[in-house]
Amino acid sequence: MKNLSAVLLAGGRGTRLQSLTHNKSKSYVSFLGKFRIIDFPLSSLSYSGIKSVGIITQYEPYRLMKYIGNGSSWDLDSFEEGISFLTPFESVNNEITIQKGTANAVLSQIEFIKHSKDEYFLILYGDQIYKIDFRNVLNEHIKNNACLTVLSTTIDNIEEAKRFGVIEKDENDRIINFEEKPDNPKTNNISLGIYLFNKETLLKYLPLANELVDFGKDLIPYILKRENNVFTYTHKGLFVDVGTIESLYDANMYFLDNPKEMDNKGIDFKIYSKPSIDAPIYISKEGKVINSILSDGVSVKGTIKHSLISLNVSVGNDSYIEDSIIMPDAKIGNNVRLKNAIVDEMKEIEDNTVLEFDKPTVVN
Repeated sequence: MKNLSAVLLAGGRGTRLQSLTHNKSKSYVSFLGKFRIIDFPLSSLSYSGIKSVGIITQYEPYRLMKYIGNGSSWDLDSFEEGISFLTPFESVNNEITIQKGTANAVLSQIEFIKHSKDEYFLILYGDQIYKIDFRNVLNEHIKNNACLTVLSTTIDNIEEAKRFGVIEKDENDRIINFEEKPDNPKTNNISLGIYLFNKETLLKYLPLANELVDFGKDLIPYILKRENNVFTYTHKGLFVDVGTIESLYDANMYFLDNPKEMDNKGIDFKIYSKPSIDAPIYISKEGKVINSILSDGVSVKGTIKHSLISLNVSVGNDSYIEDSIIMPDAKIGNNVRLKNAIVDEMKEIEDNTVLEFDKPTVVN
């Protein structure tokens, strides 16, 4: 899409995901067996025709950068634009860029924005699950003559709004109040943490991000007090925040129970990922699979029930796995019992182990 570039923040540590991010960024966490979380925002950018994408990294970037490469798996490898990795660097003053917050992270890479010829910039995160056509967002932004558009959605439980930015708007979708993670939310209209800026507006306020370090908590409320053309665009489709173990587990299980949501056949909006080179799925004559998702390279000699088995996982003889998520390259031994377990990548569960939990629990 001409005139619109994107800055994707993918350097989050993801501490609420516990040990799943001990050696990788939250954006690189496995999702639904064959995907990584970052596949979803990258696929949305690709579908929207956005070709210039700057990816800001910080925490454990190696595996993420190797996975994305030049962006060809998402059709983001155009000759003149494509993917740019915006990594921490040493300044002329011998200072190392340490990102203090989301807005400060973008400020540290302000040269990417300054040198762009595009009039609009999308700021988004690499750790959310959604399908969004950003062309519709840009059209509304231009129609409203907005300097900033904040994407939002409506949730059923207003108590859940405490985890997000809460938006109050008028009948024309103009934002009249924005509060990050309030104790007493006034509405159930929440920010997605995705912002569409006019380049002029972004460059006007971004230099303040040394003190106003976070978009949702600091910079957006500051801009709102000084500009009267800040609008919201309400997204009515798929959106899942996967910032906690419970939300990651629930999101995986939602797609397991609603497979049509992830059907890539015969539709324009596909979720792309880096192609797998693992072996085909193998299920022995003793193996049994019930209402589960199996990815390439999986070998099953036990019983799998209502679970997600990721790339290149092996399940031994007489093992029983239920309501669980097994991350890539894990090895499950013989006569193992797992329930409500999330087994981390490349971990081995020894023979005769029994791990049956009342709620989703990471096993590492």
